[in-house]
Amino acid sequence: MLPLVISEDQIFTFNFWFNGSVRCGMYHHSELYCRLESFAIQKRPQVYQLGCKLVQQYTTIVLSSSATSCSLWISLRHPSTGRILLTADTSSLLETMLHASVEAPSSDRPTHE
Repeated sequence: MLPLVISEDQIFTFNFWFNGSVRCGMYHHSELYCRLESFAIQKRPQVYQLGCKLVQQYTTIVLSSSATSCSLWISLRHPSTGRILLTADTSSLLETMLHASVEAPSSDRPTHE
């Protein structure tokens, strides 16, 4: 599965209160999302790769873009969304993930008996 890529002019944004702070939300095709982070448009290829990694672990991931920036969004319905939003610094988590090397799934690792 791949992240959905849409233009920022196709979304309806709103703000909501979560754990003591205001977060940015989005409504698109009957689904509610939370913005994980915004990035400069020059990072769009790397952000798309990160979206591909996240969509394997979580539910629907959306990449929205405008002429100057792009944003990653995660479905508010997914059970892990709350845990991700409670991370002290989501932006540094995403930056780390942007630069992290991809590890082989545990099923691909040799077992030692």
